[in-house]
Amino acid sequence: MTELSRRGPHKVLRGDLGIVGMRGQVFTPATGRRLPAIALGHAWLADSRRYRDLLYHFASWGFVAVAPDGNSGVLVSDTGLAADLRGALGLVSRVALGFGAVTVDPDRLGLVGHGFGAAAAVLAASGQQVQGQHAPEVSGVAALFPAPTTSVLLPAAGLVTAPGLVVAGAGELRTVDSNALTLATAYAGDVVLRTVPKGNAKDLLERRTVNSLIGMNGSDRALHGLIRAVTTGFLLHTVAGDTEYQAFTDPSATLGKLGVIDLDDPPAQAVDPVSRLLGAKSRKRRTRKR
Repeated sequence: MTELSRRGPHKVLRGDLGIVGMRGQVFTPATGRRLPAIALGHAWLADSRRYRDLLYHFASWGFVAVAPDGNSGVLVSDTGLAADLRGALGLVSRVALGFGAVTVDPDRLGLVGHGFGAAAAVLAASGQQVQGQHAPEVSGVAALFPAPTTSVLLPAAGLVTAPGLVVAGAGELRTVDSNALTLATAYAGDVVLRTVPKGNAKDLLERRTVNSLIGMNGSDRALHGLIRAVTTGFLLHTVAGDTEYQAFTDPSATLGKLGVIDLDDPPAQAVDPVSRLLGAKSRKRRTRKR
């Protein structure tokens, strides 16, 4: 975890997707043939600029990391962003990048999403068509602080067979703006639900300030380090195929300060004040039927 929270061994190039007709950014290692690639879905009211250091980090560990900026306004669509994620993966899989020195292996693709973008990543990984886009074959899906979106999300999660990672705040497994436990339970493939001891979805967003000049991106540093490490390790095993990082898909493995939730016997979750006003009750512990 400590090693993966730091930059990887690769020098990194950055590109603008506007040159090929899509809003967004792409980060790649300076060189490499048939590299693994991931597409990152942004949170509501955010765009790829809020994830610059995270995308850079993934690229430094050998991934082509692409982040489309569609559906970044107020009136957005989870299926629209899912289609953008599929389109972005298809784009980098078909063209040479980095002055022709970088290519992507179409058999090693993954999806990452944050908040609203986590729902889009799950939709993009499902086998169904999304706005005319066919489903890519993805090897891993990471949903960071997932947020509930529309009624299509949970049925789509039930179609995803790629290994999954869900990360949420320890006290935000099932609230009005977090559906981490519900999403993990609905997920069809092997999935691990991990929790951070402190922090929430907003703490992951980066902000460009004067402090950026000295390497501070405005996000919570401890949380950012945990997310960098656990997501990179998960992607290295599932998407890049590196068996050294198998523990990142193992729910019995202890990873730094991250907790893990037993989906067969989840903890009782206190209801947040807003949900209580709407009549929601605390979730009881139960054993899932096999």
